[in-house]
Amino acid sequence: MFKQVLQGIRDRVEGAVAVSLIGLDGIAIESINSNGVPLDVLGAEFGGFIKSIRPNAELNTGEVLQFALVAEKYITFLSAVTQEYFLLLVMRPDGNYGRARFELARAKHLLRDELI
Repeated sequence: MFKQVLQGIRDRVEGAVAVSLIGLDGIAIESINSNGVPLDVLGAEFGGFIKSIRPNAELNTGEVLQFALVAEKYITFLSAVTQEYFLLLVMRPDGNYGRARFELARAKHLLRDELI
């Protein structure tokens, strides 16, 4: 089921080049990568980042629901499915941001019951 959901995201989001379901430790459960994007490295870095900004007294942010990184070559979204699992979507800068966010929210509901 995971692969089907990830494939659907990649197919419906214009500009998507890779998508992965990762644990908070950054290890991929399932991935689709058509562009050689270093998903394992991105997953590990984002996992560490999310752990560092999880709820604490200084930041008072609450749980991280979604994080976006806009870089020269890629736009990267990290979207929570549960507190321990995230979807990582990498797309070209000319990709469709709105569709990406919509598909990530939709996938959250499809995947959540499978991961709890």
